[in-house]
Amino acid sequence: MKQITSLVLLILVSSMILGGITNTAQAQTDPSILLKIAKHAQKQLENQINQGSSDKTKQLFKEGIQQVNALEESLKNNDTDSAKKYFLSTMKIFKEISQQLTNPQSSQSEMATLKATVEDPSADLLRMQDYVDNLKTIAKKYSTSIDFSELDDLFLTAKKQIVDKQFDDALQTINKIKQITVDFNNEIRGHASQQEQSRAKEYAQKYLEQLDRLIENAKNQGLSEDIIQKLETARENLSSATDPHEIIKQIRKIISIKEQFELTKNDRLESRVMQVEKILLKLSNSDRLSQVDLEDAKKTLQTIKRHLAQGEFETANELLRSLATLLEQFQN
Repeated sequence: MKQITSLVLLILVSSMILGGITNTAQAQTDPSILLKIAKHAQKQLENQINQGSSDKTKQLFKEGIQQVNALEESLKNNDTDSAKKYFLSTMKIFKEISQQLTNPQSSQSEMATLKATVEDPSADLLRMQDYVDNLKTIAKKYSTSIDFSELDDLFLTAKKQIVDKQFDDALQTINKIKQITVDFNNEIRGHASQQEQSRAKEYAQKYLEQLDRLIENAKNQGLSEDIIQKLETARENLSSATDPHEIIKQIRKIISIKEQFELTKNDRLESRVMQVEKILLKLSNSDRLSQVDLEDAKKTLQTIKRHLAQGEFETANELLRSLATLLEQFQN
């Protein structure tokens, strides 16, 4: 029964790699389908691998998981080319595992004669080098403090072992590299998740400030209690949200409320206010703007926000235009 299931899985994975015009078309329009396919194949194999599976099969599966993680990270970074590369690599590994599960006696025989027939692992080492180079790029992007020096030394060791034809030792070194990269990948993912949360909270705080001004403006205009209540409820929900996806969900609800009650006419001004705030933050960390000028600019910005809250859009627009022109002089 197990061999039949494995055979079906092999056919499934092979069709993913060699065929599947529909899957290819879907992946071109929606690259996330690649991750869904890879995750599905990973789950199917996970159900088949057990304590009796060979060490080679288990190691290959770990390598496949690494490629799935790299695929997921590439999609998050909108790097479609890398995503496709990791997808094909993942499917190739999973296909090999499926073949081993379908022919367990053959796999055991391979393991028994492994030391006598070890091949040059240069291709495997090169693939790991590409993977680690990608990890370094992502680690730098998220400003992590990961030290890759140990991995760099291991790569040098493996290269020397290959030159000396010590393929068995080189394989052990490469396996150690793979184990370390799993830990590094998890650490980077955790760091990225924390940064994503921080950025989402920061954006939510900025949006809450805009929403406060919108609520104040709605009260000054004498809008109905129903509208004001909806806005205040939306503000409460947004302020209590901590998950990035929930924050985005709540902001979309607020945008829907604004469009429903035609409260979007000051959105462009609010967007320009946020741009000016970014410029001020950048200038505050340089010597282009004196402390006195910086404080004056911040006071002017607070005045602009107060006019927006009171519905005095023309006055706010004039002050904002003057402030933006002044700051452009210091930027150039």
